[in-house]
Amino acid sequence: MNDNKKTKTKTKTTTIAAMIVIATIIASPLAVSKHAFAATTTPTAGPTILKLTTPNAPVVIPLVKGLYDGKDILLITTEVSDKTMKDQIGNFTGFPVNYDANLTKISQGVGNLWIFKNGVKGSGFMGFQASVVDSIPGDPGYTPLWKVSIVEWKMNSGVTPTILGSDDAIAAAQSKGQITITPTNVVVNCPILQWGGNKDNTIAAGHI
Repeated sequence: MNDNKKTKTKTKTTTIAAMIVIATIIASPLAVSKHAFAATTTPTAGPTILKLTTPNAPVVIPLVKGLYDGKDILLITTEVSDKTMKDQIGNFTGFPVNYDANLTKISQGVGNLWIFKNGVKGSGFMGFQASVVDSIPGDPGYTPLWKVSIVEWKMNSGVTPTILGSDDAIAAAQSKGQITITPTNVVVNCPILQWGGNKDNTIAAGHI
């Protein structure tokens, strides 16, 4: 009698223990799933940070030919203060250019860049001769920011357009009545990456 009672008690205890084990096995995945769901729906504290997928990927920016003192330079264009010219330069180079109206607020340290509207066909931003700048790296007045002036040949006056490679050449053509120069308020950010020096050889050729 006592042996049977012990056997039943043992069996009952084993059954209860087995039920507890089974309940634990069933409940564990549910607990994990609930925890995982909570982890994915709980917002992260602090500002959202955009993660770049390829932070080390190179960016290829096209080089554009320009002129200084009759010598070649190579520059890039990153920002323009005028939307129309931004699109024009972007379409010409095949590379998107940023629009930044704040460039016009810079009153000091801005150079001069002449863009040709007609004349000799070439690599300029409007499809004619290369644009001209009035300084290069190594010059005390150099800056990557330029105020744009538009140069136009007076084609109906019988003048044959030629390449004007410097600010002096542009000024001389203007004084002869061969061209008109229209100043604008447009400012472009065009760092010079390679230059051929100046005519006086006081600035050596170089590159960045």
